[in-house]
Amino acid sequence: MEKRFEYRLDRRARRITAIVIAAVALLSAAALCLWVGSSYYSAWLLSNIAAVAGLYILSIPRHVAVTEAGVEIHCLVELTILNYDDLRSVRRVGREELKYCIPLLGSYGFFGYYGYYFNLRDWSVFKIYASEWNNFVEIEDVYEQIYVVSCPDADRLTELIEKNRTVQ
Repeated sequence: MEKRFEYRLDRRARRITAIVIAAVALLSAAALCLWVGSSYYSAWLLSNIAAVAGLYILSIPRHVAVTEAGVEIHCLVELTILNYDDLRSVRRVGREELKYCIPLLGSYGFFGYYGYYFNLRDWSVFKIYASEWNNFVEIEDVYEQIYVVSCPDADRLTELIEKNRTVQ
């Protein structure tokens, strides 16, 4: 039995995504207009923009699935599987606990919030897979890796994970 929790972008993430796409389009158009006669500047800039945007887009989280084997976090090309035997704790996290977190390598609103984030309060690094800046669930494994996921029904997700952990 698999229970899936789909990600849906919140209004803030949609706005940030639209602003970033517009800014990149304007920057690309300006680069093409300014460096029309040059040989490689515009091609170099556009290639780098396309590469970075492609890496971000490939990492967009799609859904969280609770299966009999473990918790699966699905992105476009990445799959993170957390076995129940390897889980130390699962708990709800309020948005105030993530107030002092900044992205190290990841996105802050461009098609969601994902990647590695740094917590300024306890100087820790964690991995986040979220489409909204709300309804967080923190999953810690025995290797002291922390994963934070967002879910429209965070209480149900926490309950399912805890139930399956006790059955295992």
